[in-house]
Amino acid sequence: MLSQDLQTAINAQIKNEYYSSYLYLSMAAYCESINFAGFAGWLRRQSEEELTHAMRFFDYMLDRDGRVVLDT
Repeated sequence: MLSQDLQTAINAQIKNEYYSSYLYLSMAAYCESINFAGFAGWLRRQSEEELTHAMRFFDYMLDRDGRVVLDT
């Protein structure tokens, strides 16, 4: 099992990955609103990549019997 300190750090990183995804998605929405479809598409892909990172940490924690805590 993972130490409590490591679980706390991984949970913080999961939160950071989701936040980054949210920021990229926000920027994509803005680019769409000003008809920058190319930039918007690139930013959406970056958002999805951040979600992938979050899920890798999520699965890592669960695979090692850690507890994922999704704080706001």
